[in-house]
Amino acid sequence: MKKPLLIILVLLVFVVSGISFLVSRARKKMFTDYVRMDQKLEQIAYPLEKENDSLLQLITDPDMWHKAQEVSFLTKDFKKYLESVKLEMLGEKDSENYELMDQPNNMFFTENGLSQKGKEFITRTNELRENLIALVETPRLKTKINNTLSTGQVRDRDGRRRNWLEVNFKDFPLIASIKKLTRMQSDVSKIEASIYRNYLMTR
Repeated sequence: MKKPLLIILVLLVFVVSGISFLVSRARKKMFTDYVRMDQKLEQIAYPLEKENDSLLQLITDPDMWHKAQEVSFLTKDFKKYLESVKLEMLGEKDSENYELMDQPNNMFFTENGLSQKGKEFITRTNELRENLIALVETPRLKTKINNTLSTGQVRDRDGRRRNWLEVNFKDFPLIASIKKLTRMQSDVSKIEASIYRNYLMTR
């Protein structure tokens, strides 16, 4: 009676160990995929910045030039802010340690809702959106800016309307939050390029 029980216990240990190993490998693969995606986004960002600098230099119309300088200041300032948020989220964590990077980072939240950091993030995003919209005349471009930088309520997977920040950042692994912030930086650079091209077409 004892021997079969011992065999069952040993088998259970092997099964549990095997499952733990597979879960660990899956998590590590997911982390690696996130890191690669974040690196690709950062690689894309550099050519975008160069292109935007080139487009900015082509704008010679005085009115458009002054607007373009303001766009440049607003977008660069916001991207620097996003970079500071990423650094604050990372803190002293080792970005190569997938177990730490797999843990959720809820810097934007408290038990009762949004933290001060979360409220600041929403405010900064809203301010950029409204300031950029005010600097363009084309309705289609205004819509693009509004949609890209929208912080309004969104529907989650269950169809419920929820806070934009919660849907995108709450309880997500740190590496996923970093990736989303990097994507936001890239999106802002794309908007910047669209605005400069629009200025060049209307000179």
